[in-house]
Amino acid sequence: KQWYQRRVAITAGDALTEVALKRPADPIEYIALWLLKYKENEVVKAAEASNAERLSIEKKKLDEEAKKKAELEEEQRRIAAENAAKKAEIEKALAEQAKQTEAAAV
Repeated sequence: KQWYQRRVAITAGDALTEVALKRPADPIEYIALWLLKYKENEVVKAAEASNAERLSIEKKKLDEEAKKKAELEEEQRRIAAENAAKKAEIEKALAEQAKQTEAAAV
């Protein structure tokens, strides 16, 4: 009964209401064409819903990729900063060693 109410009664009721309002010369043909157009519209709605769902999934993937990219870039910056600090520490140690070597030579 629910299937009938959802699929047939409402659709048929809408078609008959439109026939009553417009009073076409050939109501049977009008209903037939109306039902065809209704079916086309339903197919388009289903395709749009499917496309919207796929778009939503793709947006989520894109957001996840952007988040991962940002995390990787942050890690890259952190590693570069660590490497720069280590390099500065090594250069300082080498400079001190050079001073000691120079002082020992004099």
